[in-house]
Amino acid sequence: MSEKNVVSRTVAIRLVILYIILAVGLLGIIISYTSIINSKDSYIQSKDSQIQILTNEKYQLQSWLDRNETLLSYLQTWLDENTTYYNTQIDSLNSQILVLTDQNNQLNSQITNLQNQISDLNTQISLLTTQITNLQNQVNTLKTPKLIGVNLKGDDNGPFWDKLYLKVYGYVCNVGTNTAYNSKIHVILYQSGGVVANNTYITLGTINGESWISVDSKVYFDGPALTGWNLTLEWTS
Repeated sequence: MSEKNVVSRTVAIRLVILYIILAVGLLGIIISYTSIINSKDSYIQSKDSQIQILTNEKYQLQSWLDRNETLLSYLQTWLDENTTYYNTQIDSLNSQILVLTDQNNQLNSQITNLQNQISDLNTQISLLTTQITNLQNQVNTLKTPKLIGVNLKGDDNGPFWDKLYLKVYGYVCNVGTNTAYNSKIHVILYQSGGVVANNTYITLGTINGESWISVDSKVYFDGPALTGWNLTLEWTS
């Protein structure tokens, strides 16, 4: 072979090798680009999917907001209506409370007046009870038998008679309503020096209420003349 043919062949081989290298490099670039495109498409699809999910969530949220706005509007309307109603009710109740408070104050004032009247009445009742008790005691005292002497006296008949005696005479009255039982006159005769000449009783018996009996009795003694005597009425109810 000539030298020229050899060079041409060498150049051709080199060109083939260069073409192969370029083809392989281009294929690598195409594969890499394809992978990048596929990766990008996958990324885009992922983002589209996320966007779709977010869009769906947005629609759901919007629907939820729409429903809740409707509910909120209904609740606001209900609240406004009921606020007016309850405010009216509260105003009415406050008016009733004012009326009841005024009535309560009036009742408390009446109660205080009644308590004062009751206190005054209790005081009057206490006074009346005391008066009734006093009157009852007076009635009982008037009913209780009580003996008094009317012109009841004693005359000493000592030195002029053989038998020395004190003449007791007069009247004994029962000024009470009830009967006096065991009525008697306790007679004590005294002589000079405080000597008791006689200590005895003149029996009168039973004296009905508001009645009287006459007395004419003699109480005898011995010794010197009398210096004094006591006449005491006694009885039992």
